[in-house]
Amino acid sequence: MLVAIALALGLLSGCGGGLRRFPLAEPMWLDRDRRPFTPQPPEWYSPYVWDGADNSVFRPLADVWRFELDRESVNVNSMDEVPDSSWYTNRLSRGPLSPVQIAYGPCADVDPATPGIDDDVPGPLTIVRGKPDGSNPGFFVRDANGQMYLMKPDGDLQAERPSASDAIAASVYWSAGFFAPCNRVVFVRREELVLDPEAEVRRTDGRRGPLSQRTVDEILDKAVELPDGRLRFSLSQFIDGAPIAPWTYEGTWPHDPNDVIPHEHRREVRGMYVLSSWLSHIDSRQENTMSAWIEVDGDRGYVRHYMIDFSDTLGILFTWDALARRFGHSGYFDVQHMTEDFLTLGLLDRPWHHAQFGAAGNVLGYYDLERYEPDQWRPGYGNPAYERMTEHDAAWMTRIVARFGDDHLRALIQRGRWSTEPLRDEVFRIVRGRRDRVLERWLTRLSPLTSPVPEQDGARVCVEDLAITSGLRPSETRVYLARGFAGDDYTPRSTALETRPEGRVCVEMPRADGASHEQPQYVIAEIVARTEGRETTGPLRIHAYDLGDEVRVVGLERLHGVEEPRR
Repeated sequence: MLVAIALALGLLSGCGGGLRRFPLAEPMWLDRDRRPFTPQPPEWYSPYVWDGADNSVFRPLADVWRFELDRESVNVNSMDEVPDSSWYTNRLSRGPLSPVQIAYGPCADVDPATPGIDDDVPGPLTIVRGKPDGSNPGFFVRDANGQMYLMKPDGDLQAERPSASDAIAASVYWSAGFFAPCNRVVFVRREELVLDPEAEVRRTDGRRGPLSQRTVDEILDKAVELPDGRLRFSLSQFIDGAPIAPWTYEGTWPHDPNDVIPHEHRREVRGMYVLSSWLSHIDSRQENTMSAWIEVDGDRGYVRHYMIDFSDTLGILFTWDALARRFGHSGYFDVQHMTEDFLTLGLLDRPWHHAQFGAAGNVLGYYDLERYEPDQWRPGYGNPAYERMTEHDAAWMTRIVARFGDDHLRALIQRGRWSTEPLRDEVFRIVRGRRDRVLERWLTRLSPLTSPVPEQDGARVCVEDLAITSGLRPSETRVYLARGFAGDDYTPRSTALETRPEGRVCVEMPRADGASHEQPQYVIAEIVARTEGRETTGPLRIHAYDLGDEVRVVGLERLHGVEEPRR
């Protein structure tokens, strides 16, 4: 039913402020940062110890003297979204994906329409290189079709979790828009692994030598063995392009002429905090990123930016239990918490004081729902992009998280190939509960209204209320208020609202006298959504031009509070 609601100015008037005015142009949905160039950037090595020390101690100290003011992300288009680029591709953010598409998204060789698809790859698997030491020993293997993979066992500390989390989180990040590898959980027999006579071993100290069967057996012994004799492994498919080096969470790379936006000011890099918080990706550091050279024309190409290695998600443990209890709540070397505890003689009540294993035992470590506060989560050490995240950045990513329904989560968790149904159920309970807390935190302050669809040549614009479609709020508790403004003086206009099934809200756009294609007039519609007895979110401001025979939407703006538009 169409209900006209003219809002009293006293109800919605705020402190006032200037108006962000958008040009009469199409939104930018493609960042042209994939222009081919030459030469290929050089490889470089990122020392783990230095990166940790820099982001834990030296960079925070340097930031004290920067006097840097908070600022919004740079690469945001007029619709408050992120364009496609060498960093990001709009997937779930622009339209629905099926549970199978989300679960197998990074795996281009999997047809979502194939019934009974699984993660098996054609054998035998030929071991061509070994990585026997470090925290994640494994092999580089080649399947019967020539496809290359990194293959790692789970180890004996947390059976199942490392391989399962690597597959699940990679698909989550891919669905959210990032470039990620196809990670699988596979079961193989020892006889299905063939050692290439030319295989070599490369150790972390740089030494190389022939890979012996004894070294292979030592790594195989770290794998979980099923009752039928098969061994459980994580299989990470090689990414497209030639790996170059990790990309950093700050600055730009001088060897890439397309890299012009400081990484800490990219919305997708900042907003990644929300995913890291949700899944507890504590190792959100540059060593788990990769820049790849994508060749497009002879020796010319461009750099694509990947996220890799998610095996720390869903509750990694450490041999030092006191440290593992702090994961997600405090950093490895958290100067703030250490200082606070020193000054208070350790009397502060901390979340890690209450850490305990849940129904999954040590498999999920201390990954839980009960102690989870989305905006208080911390990675292992400081991340310069996460530290600059604003409410708008987090709300943008949360609008994507809101599209992960329960069926999507079940399909994702199935990719983990967990051994028992109770274990799968526990993973689902925690992941779903943490998702809901993410929505509660970042979907209830800035407007959750999104995805504008013009009707009747733009005379009416319909938006989706993610608070309803995500299941966060019942539709019967939602109330909407609207107002409009037209012309250069932003004359207030009454407007009309229509609520429709499935969480759609439509607003009648205000019109301006004398508008035409030759003399376009600026018009604005604002919608405020609130939940009875709970929150009132900031307005969604729809910017448009009245062209006489049509109204063309040119921008969306989400305000913290209501203010009068003025020039």
